[in-house]
Amino acid sequence: MIRRILKFIGLALAGLVCLLVLATAWLWWSNRDLPPELLEQRYGGDDLRHVNVLGVNLAYKVEGKGPPLVLLHSHFYTMRMWQPWVDELAADFTVIRYDLTSHGLTGPDPSGDYTRARGSALLNGLLDHLGIERTAIAGSSTGGGLAWYYAAHFPQRVDKLILINAPGMPGGGNKYMERGLPAWGGYVFYLLPESIFKAFLQAPVVDKSLITDEQVHEFHQMYRRRGNRMAEFERMRAWERDDPTADLARITAPTLIMWGEQNPQLPVTDAAGFAAALVNAKRVEQRIYPNVGHVIPLEIPIESARDARRFLQGD
Repeated sequence: MIRRILKFIGLALAGLVCLLVLATAWLWWSNRDLPPELLEQRYGGDDLRHVNVLGVNLAYKVEGKGPPLVLLHSHFYTMRMWQPWVDELAADFTVIRYDLTSHGLTGPDPSGDYTRARGSALLNGLLDHLGIERTAIAGSSTGGGLAWYYAAHFPQRVDKLILINAPGMPGGGNKYMERGLPAWGGYVFYLLPESIFKAFLQAPVVDKSLITDEQVHEFHQMYRRRGNRMAEFERMRAWERDDPTADLARITAPTLIMWGEQNPQLPVTDAAGFAAALVNAKRVEQRIYPNVGHVIPLEIPIESARDARRFLQGD
């Protein structure tokens, strides 16, 4: 009897070990790194370009005709989030967009530097490569943080500025990033299955139905681009908390501030905070959107693009 019990326990333990091995193998396989060449075939399109700027292989696109407009995407997204804006604005503007480092097809920065200063140097390099001396810039979320930093430090290159749910106001930002992240935390990113990302993408938007299974799959695929996960972790660890007041006072470009009234990450009061801090901007306008959250180019792409056009074509 005892032998039978021990045999049963042994078989059960062996089965459990097998299940754990299979589960680990499945988790690894379904979350393995993907080569950038594969992702370029799937998501790059015929008009994708590359340029080496300060050791970074920037993936970018240039579309349309007219005065230049640079689009800087949100954290965790890619330049593909701007497609509705490109469709709406390319008849009137030369639209330049690119994947920020640690994102999409650009991938990690070999320097390991994910500060706004480094991002500004990369943007300068791209504009120099394209022969653009002065441009309008629109940035969403993290892209908005880069946009205002760039406009503050390179005012001679910024014609007009659009800030969309931009971070930086004191008391705002991501509480988890501001607490600091442990050095080992990046390895957790390799264990996150695709299924978990739907809720993650739905959290900052008001209309949850906007997040489709196709978008979730693309998001997860880009996230798995070789090097992106650890690079994204390093970007989060480098989260900048400095008071931006002095930088914002250096901005001279006319500025449009777009904000979602139901933004769950950055309160709508931050829009007024930015407006008050832009003391030397030639003009400051605010557009507050009811029933809209944190990702305006996704939630109301056509309305926001048309508001951008009116601002950019105004005096």
